[in-house]
Amino acid sequence: MQRIFKFSQTYNFRELGGYPTQDQRQIRSHKILRAAYLTQLTTSELQQLHNYGLRYIIDLRSDYERQQWPDPTADFLTAIHLPLYAQNIDDHLYQALPAQDKYDNLPGIYQQVVLDPTAQKVFYQFFQILLRNDQPHQAVVFHCSAGKDRTGIMAILFLLLMQVPQKYITQDYLLSNLMYQNKIDLSSLNNPNNQTIKKMNFTQADQAAVTAINKAILATYHTWNNFQEQILGLSPADYQKLREIYTQKQTSSQ
Repeated sequence: MQRIFKFSQTYNFRELGGYPTQDQRQIRSHKILRAAYLTQLTTSELQQLHNYGLRYIIDLRSDYERQQWPDPTADFLTAIHLPLYAQNIDDHLYQALPAQDKYDNLPGIYQQVVLDPTAQKVFYQFFQILLRNDQPHQAVVFHCSAGKDRTGIMAILFLLLMQVPQKYITQDYLLSNLMYQNKIDLSSLNNPNNQTIKKMNFTQADQAAVTAINKAILATYHTWNNFQEQILGLSPADYQKLREIYTQKQTSSQ
């Protein structure tokens, strides 16, 4: 299965399908994708994505980033703007974490984001959009600038919710480091309008990120069921629908 899309000037564009779940299922391919900024997709690459089934773009970037590096437009695409880190992070729930569950540096920032009430509203909207992506042969891509932090948090939440083992989620998250090993144009990551985002864009992915997010959620909400119902607004029926949309019986090993 194609995991990484090797586009000419569009980086970190990846398929989330194929990862196994803990109940002998796997994430469907051609259904949910993750990426960095999409400004430089060519006409032929857009046609390739159309053929692949892409129909929705979820843009997690700020207004400034979107103005500087706008997403491409196409008649087959529906674009949705869900800015993450639009305001200062409220870290009171992060500060209340037990010392053994609290992380510093990049994993600690991720914990703050996951527990921030403003960010949680974005999570709710994100999963509502995923519920609408229920037609066959249609896919959604979500992205930020580097495709690592805001996109990474969303991917981690999604894969944890789908019961993908943490080792596979960590492997997927760390692929961002591989995507930026070569000398490429990083101008889109240089964000003078938000120094926090800029710093994160230029910081390598940290393998502790998945564990940090999982610990923050369990320490605060005690179970994933509580988190998905209280914060993500997913009823048991919604959750079952998500599983039907995005997972299938396992057909191959990862």
